Amino acid sequence: VRLGKMIKGRTKTEAGFKRVMVKIRNQEKTMEELEQEQITLKLKRDTLKNMQVEEEKMAHFNRMKILTHWRRIMRVAKKSRLNKDIQVYQQNHDREVDAKDAILQMLDRDLEEADEQYQMALRNHKIRIDQLIDIQNSRLRGLHEEFERDLQILKSEFDKEKDDINNGHDMEKTELEGMIATINEEETAKLEKLKDEFEGLREETKNEKMEELETMKHDLIKKIEQLDQDFEISFSNYVSDTDAKSAEYTKHLGQNEEASIEISQLIREMNRLREIISNWSHKKLQNSKECKERNQKLTQEKITILKHYHELKRKMTQFRQEEAKRLSNLTKNSKACMDTLKGYQKLGERILKTAELCRKLETEREKVLPFYEAETDNLEEEEPEHKIDKIDGIDKSVYNEFQLLDNFYKRYNKVLLDKVAIEKQKGSLEKENMFFKSLLKQYLDGVSVNNDVMNSSNPLLVVNNKVNLNRPPVQKLDATNQKPLIEGNMEITNINMQIKR
Repeated sequence: VRLGKMIKGRTKTEAGFKRVMVKIRNQEKTMEELEQEQITLKLKRDTLKNMQVEEEKMAHFNRMKILTHWRRIMRVAKKSRLNKDIQVYQQNHDREVDAKDAILQMLDRDLEEADEQYQMALRNHKIRIDQLIDIQNSRLRGLHEEFERDLQILKSEFDKEKDDINNGHDMEKTELEGMIATINEEETAKLEKLKDEFEGLREETKNEKMEELETMKHDLIKKIEQLDQDFEISFSNYVSDTDAKSAEYTKHLGQNEEASIEISQLIREMNRLREIISNWSHKKLQNSKECKERNQKLTQEKITILKHYHELKRKMTQFRQEEAKRLSNLTKNSKACMDTLKGYQKLGERILKTAELCRKLETEREKVLPFYEAETDNLEEEEPEHKIDKIDGIDKSVYNEFQLLDNFYKRYNKVLLDKVAIEKQKGSLEKENMFFKSLLKQYLDGVSVNNDVMNSSNPLLVVNNKVNLNRPPVQKLDATNQKPLIEGNMEITNINMQIKR
């Protein structure tokens, strides 16, 4: 039964209808029955829950039991796998340890050889230093002897020149002394003659002047007497004429004394003021002179400071230009140095990469024994040193220097021989490849049908059990492109064999 109309959001399944029907059925029952049903449902729900909990406990216990058993199985499998891995690692480790031991032995041997080479180079260096010191000492002795010889020669020449100069000086001194004596005698004679002439002239002038003086005295006495008479006559006339004026004169004389006293006071005041003015003017002149001297000194100092400033500025600009030039040169040189160092770095990295690649391609024998043992090593050990000097074209020092690079030349010769062998093998393979290509072309031409093939002879035609295949002609190799190679150790062996013969 469906109650009411369809509500928005209500489900359209049949479950909704069943719930409604249950509710309708429950509504027909009483309250006691409903309570009883609820109690039974609750008990069933509790029993189900208890059963679920026990089932979960049993499931968890069984799961843990299975996990422990599975862990035991996995532990055993893991242990066996780890044992296998450990055995593999142990074998690899043993191999690596053996390889490392071989490398260490090789490095130890290389270190001993390098130490021997270093000791030999150090001995040669010390010998060369001793030789240079002996050469320097002999050179210093020769220079000292030459200096002593030059010093003796200079001393003898100096003594000879000194004696010549002293003799010349003594001769000139005697000549000058004689000349001075004759000149002194002549001058004394001239002086006595002049004195006699002066005394005669003096007496003559004295007598003449005395006569003139007497005549002048008589004339003056006459004139004085006449003047005295004239003065007395004029004085008497003056006194008679100036009695009134004398009184006035005395009066004016008193006034004159008072005025003279006042004038003297004013003169003293003027003198005092003049002295003050002179002092101030003197001080003014002195100050002006000092200021002028000070200004001149200051101007000179200013000029010198300006000159020094300009000189310093010029030096500073010159120094800055030089420093800028040096900085530019330094930057250029540093850039060039960095470029060269980068080139060296790239070259070194390339060498290291090549060495690593070569190390990977080395065999076990080459890793253990990188340098082959030549027969010349034993011969060089037994060869005495005095026989090396007899070899034409070989210097002992150069021989010892190249002997230090034997290991390098061994490695280089081995690589060079391998390279030459590979190139020869490559050439032979290329020839064989060309041969097979020509045969294949002839075969294909014999199989195919065209005008060119029909006009030419068939290479697959067999006549008298002979194949008509055209083989490529034999070509003569160009001798100019091939350079003769001679191994250094073989050459030294041949030289030693010739010396022993």
